Parts: sequence; structure tokens; C-alpha cells
Amino acid sequence: MLVASLGLLAGCDDAANDQQAEDETGTSGADSGELADLLESVESGESTLSISGAVTSTGEYTTADDPRYGGVSNDVFRPARGGGSSRSGSNADGPYAISIYTDATHEDDPDNVVRAWVTLVLPQGAEAGNRYQVAGFSDADDDQVQAHVRGDGMAWTFSRQVSGSVYLGEHSDRVGAAWQLEAADGRGEDASRVASEGAVKDLPLTLQSEVEYELTVNGETESRLARVTSRGSMLNIGHGVYLYLPSGATAGSYPVQAGRDDDSVRAQFTRHDVDEVDGELTLAANGERFDAEFSIDASGEDDVHLAGNLRWFALEDE
Repeated sequence: MLVASLGLLAGCDDAANDQQAEDETGTSGADSGELADLLESVESGESTLSISGAVTSTGEYTTADDPRYGGVSNDVFRPARGGGSSRSGSNADGPYAISIYTDATHEDDPDNVVRAWVTLVLPQGAEAGNRYQVAGFSDADDDQVQAHVRGDGMAWTFSRQVSGSVYLGEHSDRVGAAWQLEAADGRGEDASRVASEGAVKDLPLTLQSEVEYELTVNGETESRLARVTSRGSMLNIGHGVYLYLPSGATAGSYPVQAGRDDDSVRAQFTRHDVDEVDGELTLAANGERFDAEFSIDASGEDDVHLAGNLRWFALEDE
């Protein structure tokens, strides 16, 4: 009986340790049945999203093309965008974000149907088969999902007192996930609150235009991996550096210089005092988009060396 009792105690200790590990990490491969069932109920390529409380979803999505709003309007799985407390991700390594959209009304204006969405930013290294605890963007630990509920062009945001969980069923070049969460629009007890439940299955990864480079200024080097913003043939790669590619550029190598002509890339350094610019940018087609490798030297009051890669960017005629 003593041996049996010791075995029972050991089993209890193991269970307690397992629960403690789950509480500390916020992940679990077990106890995800309800969310897994919710995910299973969704057809491939589809999503479901319900919101209740201070905001009520209507059960349909008609505001995707509403002229009141701009930006992304359809379900998306992409590298996390950064900004504020949000994580920032890359195409290859994440962390990644999921945003799911629907129509909804707010209790303060119940006749006004608006666009609403839930955003979930997964932890770095998130793995399929795990359940992750949810917290607000500014409160989440590294192993928790950042989450909020927003709507009406960000006229209202429920990003405080966030709790719940996300089950990750698939996480590769497509994502499958189900969630249940609650959130408030303030810290106090009187804050308005919402609850959200939903799932998405087989949502493909949307790649971002991104740049990775090393920048050396007067002997001091720093590395950067970030999204690229563009307008026409102009690429903003950060640190005040702008690259202007030739109109109608195609795959090939181009000299880089301070001035602009039809056969070269103009490099502009707005945070550094330089007079001379010399380098090369090699452009390669990647489907309907481009990748590029570049190396640029600039000199003047500052000595600058910039070398790196651009990935998955588009060029449009101005």
C-alpha cells in the first residue's frame, strides 16, 4: 500500500507541475476541446466571428467596401505590423497577426452598422496544437496572444482587461485558429465590455514588403528588419533612406547615385549629411513582385555604408 500511495502522490505532483507549467507559459496541447470543436465547425477558407456586450455583431459582413473606411477590409494573416505595443514580424519568422472582420453595432449608436474586427497577434514561435492565453497589447507576456476588438474605423477599441484563450490548429503558410475572449474599453469596473468568439480555417499568409540591412554611419553599425512603404517607384526603407527606382524598372543591375536619371537608382539620405553616393542595386523578379540586393556608399560630413536585401515589393508607374 505504501508503494501505491507513493505512486499516487507522484502522479498528483506531476499533474500539479503540469498545471503550474501551463499557468506559467500560457500554453497547452490539452484542454482545448471546445475551441478545437469550434475550429472544426468552420469550412476551409471561411471564418466566423461573433461579438456581444457593448458591441453586437450582425451575423453578416457587408461593410468590406464601405467608402467610410480605408485599409485592409478582409480577413488577413500576415506578419505583425508593429507600432505602439504591438509585436513586429517578418515574412520568414513572424510573429504573425490574424485579423477577422464582421458587421456590428455599438450600444451608443445601435442603428449604425459599422465594420468591426478582432486582431490576434501570436507569440514568436507559436506552434500548431497549442492553446495560448490572451491579454491586451500592452499587458501580454511574450508567450501570450495580444488581442483587441475594434470598429468603426477605430472610433472605438476594446483593448483593456483582456482575457481568454486562442487555440492554434494550423500554423504554416496558412493558419487555423479559434478563440474566446473578453475585453473592456477601460481599466475601471465601469468600463464597457465585449465578449468575442470565432474561428478561421486555412487562411493563407499574406506576405509584406520588407527590407533587411546593415547601416554603418561613421563607424557605428546597426541592423534593421522592417516593412517597406512605397509610393510609385519610391521605396522608404527607414532611417531616413529613400530609394527611387527608374520608371518601368525590370530585372537587372542598376547603379546607385545621388542624382536621378532613367537608368539609375537615386538614393536619398535625409538624416545624414552626404554629398557623394555610389553603389549598385540588383533587381530580381519574384512572381508579380520583386526582390533586390543592394550595396551603397555615401560620403560627406558623414560616412555611410548601407547593404542589404529588399523582399516582396511592388513597383508602380507614377
